[in-house]
Amino acid sequence: MAGLGKTDRTRIHRAPTRAVKETSVLHQIIDESYICHVGFVVNGGPVVIPTLGWRVDDEVYFHGSRGSRMLNAFKAGGEACLTFTLLDGLVMARSAFHHSANYCSAVIFGKPTLLEQRQEKLDALEVFMDNIAPGRWDLLRETNDKEIEG
Repeated sequence: MAGLGKTDRTRIHRAPTRAVKETSVLHQIIDESYICHVGFVVNGGPVVIPTLGWRVDDEVYFHGSRGSRMLNAFKAGGEACLTFTLLDGLVMARSAFHHSANYCSAVIFGKPTLLEQRQEKLDALEVFMDNIAPGRWDLLRETNDKEIEG
């Protein structure tokens, strides 16, 4: 994740004045979201899977199982669309048509790189654990090979 580059793919079409362009805001949304939705293509059709996502500096990580169709799609060179969303509140109106939601989201496009080395997986997982429960990593038993390779 290099920054907030503007391309045809990332251009906001509806309500572009509501878009933010600061990397710090993107980071804040990712850091406050535990769930991200990962979009990818399998057999010519779109699939979106909710999973755990987090950030370390300018790198975004998300959890996946080694044998899943999601990771298999990325091993084959497929691209991803990650969406992190924070719901701020529901908007209630007198008309059903005008009900809505206030939210902010970060949408990230790219080609994921799978972590292959045991230590890099553990390092990324430790950051995630410390984000959701500071100090928890030190209280856990050691991760076994089956878990880290699964």
